[in-house]
Amino acid sequence: MMEEVSIAVAYDAHMSEEEILASLVVETLPKQVVPSKKPKLRDNQVQPEDPLDRYERENRKLHENSLRLEQENDDLAQKLVTSKIALRNALDQTEDQVDELTKELLKTKQLLMVTEDEKRGKEEEASQLKEMFRRDLDKAEADIKRSNNIIADYKQICSQLNVKLENQKAQADKELAVIKSKMLECEHCQHIFSMDGLLQLCSEDEDTCAKDEVKASLREQVQELERELAQTKLQMVESKCKIQELEHQNALLTTELQAAKNTWLRKTLGSFRTAASGHQTPLKQILPGAPLTTPTPAGSPEGSPGPIEKGEQPKYEKVKHTGGEEKYLMRAFLK
Repeated sequence: MMEEVSIAVAYDAHMSEEEILASLVVETLPKQVVPSKKPKLRDNQVQPEDPLDRYERENRKLHENSLRLEQENDDLAQKLVTSKIALRNALDQTEDQVDELTKELLKTKQLLMVTEDEKRGKEEEASQLKEMFRRDLDKAEADIKRSNNIIADYKQICSQLNVKLENQKAQADKELAVIKSKMLECEHCQHIFSMDGLLQLCSEDEDTCAKDEVKASLREQVQELERELAQTKLQMVESKCKIQELEHQNALLTTELQAAKNTWLRKTLGSFRTAASGHQTPLKQILPGAPLTTPTPAGSPEGSPGPIEKGEQPKYEKVKHTGGEEKYLMRAFLK
């Protein structure tokens, strides 16, 4: 009876703890027995039990039952939690498997669609190839028939030509025999044939010798032309080498000339700076053989100096130096 109550309590999630205890108390209370009309004598002689002791004993029993039921409840709850966890894990695994199977199913469907498309394409190609093969086969059969007809006609023509050739050969042999007999009878023509009746080939040997001489002379001319061509190519290569050497020398001379111009320009600028600093220098020493120029003193408002052209009179300008001295410098102005 107690086990059935514990099982019912463990699986009943809507019952509270007070309801469970009340049901246990109700079930454990002793049932009152209605006394019979004829009680026995010894029952009257039994002393009544103290209610407090009886309640305490029942309370202990109830407490023990409550502890046992709590332990069973804990065990069942633990089993329930364990089973729930196991079921959850199994459900998760099943869901994962379902997802994987769904993905595989989608991939399989896509692959099936692609395969069906390829199958349709292959079927179309196969039908086209069959049609092309059928046309080619019909064309080949027609060509074979035409070729067979042409071969048959060619064989017939060849047989006819062979017969005609044999007839012409026989007729030519007869005519040649007649001509040979006539030439042997002639005194002027019989030397062409030898004693056994064959043609003499002296003239052919002479023609062959002449042709060999012509070939030899032509071969010598070709060799001479080849030698001249080789010499011309060699001269052309030498000319190219000389041209490259002259270009290299030209580049070197251009570089040296540019360096000399830069050096001369630096020297000229240095002499201009020296003249501008207040030292009087003759114009011929500053720039020998060059156009006559003079530097502009510092602080002068006019432009830079330039060369003095022929027929132009140089202009003189009074310039005050920082030392207080007054000197005349010749300055050329371009028109």
